[in-house]
This record gives sequence, C-alpha cells and structure tokens, in this order.
Amino acid sequence: MINFLPRSIRNLIDELARLPGIGPKSAQRLAMHLLRQPDSKLQPLGKAVLGLKENVQFCQECWNIAELSPCPICDNEARDKGMICVVEDVLDVVALEKTGEFKGVYHVLHGALSPVDGVGPDQLKVLALFERVRGERPIKEVILATNPSLEGEATALYIQKHLLNDEVQVTRIARGLPVGGDLEYADSVTLSRALKGRGDF
Repeated sequence: MINFLPRSIRNLIDELARLPGIGPKSAQRLAMHLLRQPDSKLQPLGKAVLGLKENVQFCQECWNIAELSPCPICDNEARDKGMICVVEDVLDVVALEKTGEFKGVYHVLHGALSPVDGVGPDQLKVLALFERVRGERPIKEVILATNPSLEGEATALYIQKHLLNDEVQVTRIARGLPVGGDLEYADSVTLSRALKGRGDF
C-alpha cells in the first residue's frame, strides 16, 4: 500500500511501528511529521535516540536506570535504605516517586514471573533482591508493589515465600477502589481487597 513511498520513509515507518503503542497509521503520521521538520529539530532527536544506550546504565543496587551507578535514589543519604519497594518496571518507580510519599529505596525486577512466556526467576532480578536483603546492610521491610495481575501476584507470592526465613517484614501495597470509581461497578475481588486494606480516616 505504501510501496510508492521512498525506501527511507518506508524504513522509518516500519521502525516506528515496532514501538509499543504505535500502530501503522500512527507510524505513518509520525514519519510525515518528522519529514516536515527542519534539520535543526531532527538532529537533537537523532542524538537523543543514539545516546540512549551510551549514556544510560543499570544501577547495580536497585536495577533502576541511571546515568551513574548507584542511581540518584540509592545514592541519596536521606532515603531509608532499610526499606525496599519491589516493582516490576522502571516506570513503576516513576509513578511512585510522583506521589512523594515513599522515602525508601527501590528494587526493579524488570518483569514478572510468567512460566507460559518462559519468564522464570533467572530472567528477572529476583535473586539480586534476595542477595540485597541478606547482605551487610540491614533491611527491615520489603514492600511488594508488583501489579495486581496473575503474573504480579505470582511474583509477589514467590518473593514472600523465599523471604519467610529472613528477619525482614514483607508487606504488600494496598489495593482497592480508584478515586472517582463507583462501588456498584467494582468487582468482588477489588471490593474484598479494599475492605481488607482499609485504614484510619
């Protein structure tokens, strides 16, 4: 359908369409938008894309992304290093940091257990978490903030089971109703968890 377009444009459309959330139509619109931009606007974009891998690395403590290791969160002396919040993805750290509520440090698993997809503990940073908990620095609490999906629940359960014999408190983030949600539309599992996770008003 787009064979009449120059090969360089088709190649760009194909590459853009590989990105998550970008379909063929969106890829075409983005490619045409970029084509209309002056070089002065395209060059910074190109440099940013090329520099992505060169300037970004994983923090060797929490496995978050950063320009230096340890990352700014792990390197911050004001953070409570005895409290680790375990998340599936880097963007989960971004979401939690936006709240301004959590003052501890993180551990990014880079996914969740999914035997169907061939994702086991060895493919995640689970063993690094266990080493961290059992390391020299005393850890008082591990907060499991994995997603409330089947994979997220399985991952949380796996971690909880493997830390049973360690002198560390393992907690799970509360789950319940979103702000603006109606009780009548909530499923029974969500309502049950909302009741169990209730706190003082």
